[in-house]
Amino acid sequence: MEQREEKFKNLLLLGSILAVLGIGLSIYSLLHHLELKQAGATSFACNINDTLSCDDIANSKFAEDPWGNPMGVYGIGYFLGLFALLITARVKENLRQDALQAYSVMVGIGVVVSIALFGISEFVIGKICPTCVGVYAVTLMQAAVLFFTRDAVPKPWSMKSITNGGWYGIIALVATVAVYQVVKPASTRNFKPDNPMSQEEVQKHMEKLGASRGESPILASLDPTPSPSVKIDFTAYSGLGEDYRKGSDDAKVKIVEFADYQCPSCATASKVMKALHADMGDKVLIVFKNFPLDSTCNPTMQSKMHPFACEAAIMTRCAAQVGKFWELNERIFDNYRDIDSTRLVAWAKDVGLNDDQIKQCKASPDIVKKIQDDVKQANEAGLTGTPTIFINGRKYNGAVDPETLKQVVEALLNS
Repeated sequence: MEQREEKFKNLLLLGSILAVLGIGLSIYSLLHHLELKQAGATSFACNINDTLSCDDIANSKFAEDPWGNPMGVYGIGYFLGLFALLITARVKENLRQDALQAYSVMVGIGVVVSIALFGISEFVIGKICPTCVGVYAVTLMQAAVLFFTRDAVPKPWSMKSITNGGWYGIIALVATVAVYQVVKPASTRNFKPDNPMSQEEVQKHMEKLGASRGESPILASLDPTPSPSVKIDFTAYSGLGEDYRKGSDDAKVKIVEFADYQCPSCATASKVMKALHADMGDKVLIVFKNFPLDSTCNPTMQSKMHPFACEAAIMTRCAAQVGKFWELNERIFDNYRDIDSTRLVAWAKDVGLNDDQIKQCKASPDIVKKIQDDVKQANEAGLTGTPTIFINGRKYNGAVDPETLKQVVEALLNS
């Protein structure tokens, strides 16, 4: 009897710790999912490389149920249910058999689901989500703890006990989903992230679309009509200030990119634009506009999703005053994971700004108004995430890589 009670205490302690850890990881997963759906990409630490990428997993069709509930919500409900069953077993001795037998079954279900989800991740999607792996590991540790303390589960086993206790887990799961549906944030206007298509699907789609418009498949990657809201200001006296750009102002092809300095995909797009400019020269004009995912200067955002994005946008326009916009722009994108206020100031000084210039520039309402005008243009043009690219005013929906963009440019030059 004493040995059984000791094992029960171990199960209660270790199982509760693991349940709380599982809830924490699931909340992290949910927050990541919400940011990805709002921004199109995230700077979360679980994006390690091309293989270990929670962004790619969360962008897949397996990341949500048919009603739009992310898997993180189910993780929270599942571990909350386990925790509720352990607490019930502790405070209600007469319900211990029901609670622990139901707990055992739920742990088993969790192991099966974890193995299935890992298999989908590895063999169907071909990517690994580090946060998800953490959740699976916690579930397997729950199973290991249960195995070594199995004598603490009262016998005999019965379907009635499992069913009675199972209601605690079901209620916890249903309540979590219901609460999420009530409190989940509304999507930022115009953001409509889609599940990525395969290259073959993209090619077929473009061929079909191009044929319907009488265009080549590569030009079908552009919206059919230009957006009148996307404008380029060529001087400091036009609009709310100059748009910084590379290439010839008279180029037949003009590319306008809306980006956020803490967005991983934008950092990649920055390198693509640099390579495209090096290859195409004055045949194309490349224009940079801001869309910070930060409510500090972007009124369409509901939170400071990227807390230094506005500050970075302001600092690059400050650097432009000493002719160093592109130098600081590239410096920030090369180090987007390390952005903070101190580093931004240090990088600005590295390109030639002094303390007085930085102070005056950061206090300038004109710069913020220019950034907000960029945001307004983007929203009116139907921004779908960051980065969003417009070519000759037409929104570009294709792959952001030098070769594909070069084909679009050449097709436009020859049209």
